[in-house]
Amino acid sequence: MRRIPQTPRPAWRVRCDEVGFSFYDLESEGGRPYWNETAAYAFTLPEIELLESATKELFDRCMDAVEHIVRQGRFDEFGIPGRYHELVRASWNDDDPTVYGRFDLAYDGGSGVKLLEFNADTPTSLVESAAAQWQWLDDLKAAGQLPAGTDQFNGLHELLIEQWEHVRQARWGLAPGALLHLASLHDSGDGALIVEDFDTVAYMAETVKAAGFEPKLVFMEDLRWDVDSQRFLDGDDVPVKQIFKLYPWEWMITEQFGGFLTVSRGTTQWVEPAWKLLLSNKQLLVVLWELFPDHPNLLPAFTTPDALAGRSYVSKPRLGREGANVTVFGADGAVEASATGAYGDEGFVYQERAAFADLPGKTAVIGSWIVGETPAGIDMRETSGPITGDLAEFVPHYIEETS
Repeated sequence: MRRIPQTPRPAWRVRCDEVGFSFYDLESEGGRPYWNETAAYAFTLPEIELLESATKELFDRCMDAVEHIVRQGRFDEFGIPGRYHELVRASWNDDDPTVYGRFDLAYDGGSGVKLLEFNADTPTSLVESAAAQWQWLDDLKAAGQLPAGTDQFNGLHELLIEQWEHVRQARWGLAPGALLHLASLHDSGDGALIVEDFDTVAYMAETVKAAGFEPKLVFMEDLRWDVDSQRFLDGDDVPVKQIFKLYPWEWMITEQFGGFLTVSRGTTQWVEPAWKLLLSNKQLLVVLWELFPDHPNLLPAFTTPDALAGRSYVSKPRLGREGANVTVFGADGAVEASATGAYGDEGFVYQERAAFADLPGKTAVIGSWIVGETPAGIDMRETSGPITGDLAEFVPHYIEETS
C-alpha cells in the first residue's frame, strides 16, 4: 500500500455532483474538503486479496458471535433493555435479511489486518465509496493519469442491486414495483438538512429501484404509529411495510415509538434488522476475542483495561461514533490522545492498539464493505493523528496494474 500524490480533476466538484455526492466540501482537518483527491492509495492485487479474505473471515466470525450471544441470552451485556430481548432473538432466529455493513480495519502494510470495529447498522461513506471514487478512477484513466488497466476493489453498486433483488424476491416474496420506504433523520434539531445522510439514502434508493422496488424517501421524523391500524405510517398515511433506515437501532429502542417495534414485527420489515443491535455495539469486540482468542484478524478486547497492562491500548464507548470519546493510552498507562463527544454513559470496551502502515504524517483506516455475505470493496479515510474522527478525509484508491 502506497500513498501517491495526484492532480485533482479540474471540475471534480461538478463530477461529484453528477453522481449524487454533494457533501464533499464538509470541513476536514485544517479546513480542507472532506473529499481529497490530491492523493490516492495504491494497492497490489495480493494486498486486495488479503483484505477481501479478512473481510469474509470477520463476517463469518461475527455471525458465529451473534449465534452465541442469542443462544446464551447475553443481551444485557450490550445494554439492550429486557423488553427488546425477544425482538432481537426473533429477528435472528427468523433470519431477517441484512443488506450491508462496513468493517473498519487496521492494515500494517504487510500481512497484518485487524478489526477495529464493525459499522453494521448505519454505515456511512456509501455514496463516495460506491459511486464517487469509481467515477474518479474512470476519469483518471480516460485522462491518461492512470494506466488503462488500473482497477479498483469496488463492486458495491452491482452487489447492492443483487442483494436488494434477493431480499425482494427470495426473502420477502414481493413482485416488481413493491413499495420500499427509505428513511433518514432530517436534522439534528436545528432545522438544517443532514445532507450526508440524505445523499446516502438517495443513492441507496437508486440501487433499490434497479432491484425492482418502488422507492419512497421519507424522514424518520415523519413516521408515526397509528393506534387504530396498529402499524407505522408515513407522513402521507401510507403503511410502512418494508423500510430501509439510516437511523440506529440503539436510538429507536429508547424513543417514544420504541415500544411499538415489538408489536409491529409482523407488519413492518426493517433493514437493517434488529439483530444488528449485537454487531453495531463494540461489546462485540469483547465477545469475539472471548470466542476466538489469538485470531489473526482480531485485537485483544476486554471490559476492563487490566488485562492490557503494559501494552498500548484504546478505550472506546460501546455505542460511540466517528471516534468520539475514544482515548489512546501508552504502554505506561499515560494518555497519548483523546477525543471529546457525547458518548460513554453506555460503558466502554478496551482494545489493544493496532499497528498501522508507516505513512508519514497519516493514519489510514480501511473501510471494508460487506454486502449480504460478500466482500464488496473498500474506502480509505485518513487523519494526521491516531484517532479517526469526524474530520477524517476520504481518499480514493486503486489497484496497481500488473504486467
